[in-house]
Amino acid sequence: MTIGMVKVVNDLSPSFSGADQQIRRKGSRYALGFTMPSMDYVAAMPWTTDLAAEGDTVVMEVHQPGLNIGNPGAPLVRGGGQAGSSIIVDGLTAGYVVRKGQFLSIISSAQWYLYRAAATATADGAGLVTVTLQTMLRRPPNDNDPVHLATPFIEGFVRDYSDPEVQVDHEVVLSFTIRERR
Repeated sequence: MTIGMVKVVNDLSPSFSGADQQIRRKGSRYALGFTMPSMDYVAAMPWTTDLAAEGDTVVMEVHQPGLNIGNPGAPLVRGGGQAGSSIIVDGLTAGYVVRKGQFLSIISSAQWYLYRAAATATADGAGLVTVTLQTMLRRPPNDNDPVHLATPFIEGFVRDYSDPEVQVDHEVVLSFTIRERR
């Protein structure tokens, strides 16, 4: 898996001297590239059909190899209408640590939104934590929207889908990118 970001920022460089500036805007999102392990042709058939479907989004688990997720509890968004680059979450196991760089997903209005923690944060004794995010929230979540820390997912359109390569041993190699739609 490769981790890419579609940034929605304005970089300002002065024509004559002075400091560069960057203006962050709501809408930066992720584009994850996947190369699947080779599989036999019959096992690849459903994948090739789903990945080539036009106009449909794909939901795929985000792998975090080597990261021991532990038991986060049942995290939920605490308070609807949040905006900016942090999210208040409750329902965590007391003392649970969200690590810097850890992915999390929020399901809001039947759509998955992928985010990444920009700093380490620890849930208090009541299971409440404010997680600083690498990007701004793209849509204000609703109160009690589920937050997935144990198994985050990305939802988006398939991009950079290379035609399936059928090798001489009838194994198929698939490679594609899922880019969040908004």
